[in-house]
Amino acid sequence: MKIHYIVLFVLCGTLSGCNRSLDATNSTTGTAPSQMKDYDEQVKRQQAQLDAYDNRSKQADEQLQAQAAMQKRGDALLAEQEQLLKRQQEDIARFQKILDTWESQQKQYQKYLDSLPK
Repeated sequence: MKIHYIVLFVLCGTLSGCNRSLDATNSTTGTAPSQMKDYDEQVKRQQAQLDAYDNRSKQADEQLQAQAAMQKRGDALLAEQEQLLKRQQEDIARFQKILDTWESQQKQYQKYLDSLPK
């Protein structure tokens, strides 16, 4: 089991040594400044994309809030309309009852008038 650990340690050491030698050759060849410029440009583009995403996200949040407010107003108007409709139906029922009572009284009065001697 110890041999496995030793082999793994040697392998990791070799790989990290290879990376160091590559870094050393890159810094001596002069490609590092151009890579840094490319990296900086890439970071700037990503930052611009993130800023644009943030702006779109803020706009979407504002739209959602506006829609929520409109929904609340719509719900309030709907509740008010339902109350008015219920009140109107109650008024119609009451007036219908009054009309029925008036008609029955008119019939009774007509019967009374018909029964009087002429």
